[in-house]
Amino acid sequence: MEERILLHLEGMLAYNMDDKMKARKRKIFINNLILIASIGVYEKEKKNKQKIIVNLEILLTNNTEPLSDNLEETQDYSQFRKCVTDIVQSEHFDLLEILTKKIYAVISKNEFVLGVKVNISKPDIFENCEVAYELSSI
Repeated sequence: MEERILLHLEGMLAYNMDDKMKARKRKIFINNLILIASIGVYEKEKKNKQKIIVNLEILLTNNTEPLSDNLEETQDYSQFRKCVTDIVQSEHFDLLEILTKKIYAVISKNEFVLGVKVNISKPDIFENCEVAYELSSI
């Protein structure tokens, strides 16, 4: 009888853990990625590259949650950092909105990504403020 109760309790525990796994949200954050970009519509911006700050929040599926301490079992955050860097360095962008949209679109194509938030700021464009644009599905 005790053995049957223990098996039942173990089954309930496994069931509850599965439910919690489904409810959990896995995210990668890349914060304050500073890059030098060719961006802007003003003549001085077209002539001189400027600093931008990129922040990403990436909501992942639970399909790649590692079961062991092995990088191949999960989504390596360096791939997302490289993606952003490559896009920023690929061309001149007149609008912050277009650069943000391009990064958002490429990261969203990853089969293990459920949602993305991309925030890009231009900290040096004005003396008295920083400007930013954000696109998000989470």
